[in-house]
Amino acid sequence: MPVIIQRQDEIIINKYDIPQSGLTIGRSVKNDIYIDDPAASQHHAKIEVKELKDGSLNYFLVDLESTNHTDINQQAISEHLLSDQGIIEIGLSQFKYIDEDKESLAATKQFKKSWIPGVLVLKN
Repeated sequence: MPVIIQRQDEIIINKYDIPQSGLTIGRSVKNDIYIDDPAASQHHAKIEVKELKDGSLNYFLVDLESTNHTDINQQAISEHLLSDQGIIEIGLSQFKYIDEDKESLAATKQFKKSWIPGVLVLKN
C-alpha cells in the first residue's frame, strides 16, 4: 500500500497510509493530515485514488485551489499522477510518496537465483 512520509531535514516525522478513499491535507484539523503552518491553506490538497479498468490503482495529488499552491518535485501542480519517491511540498511541510509495492519489487530484483534450488544470492 502506498504511503506518504512527512519529513523535516531528512528526519521522518510521520507516516501515513493512503486508503482507497484518499487523503486530505491542510491547516484545518478536519483534514486527514493536519499541518500547523500558516503557509498552508485550510483545505490545501488531497490525494485521490482512481481505479483503472484492470483493477490497478493510480494515486493523484490534487491542489484544492490553495493560496500558495502545491508542489511535486519542485513544480507547482493542479493535478499530478504520483510516482514512487516523489517529493510533495505544501507550505513549509515536505512529504515523500512511497509506493511500497514498487519498493518490494525493487528489493526482490536485487536477488538472483543460485544453482542450488531454493537459495537466492544478493546481487553486488
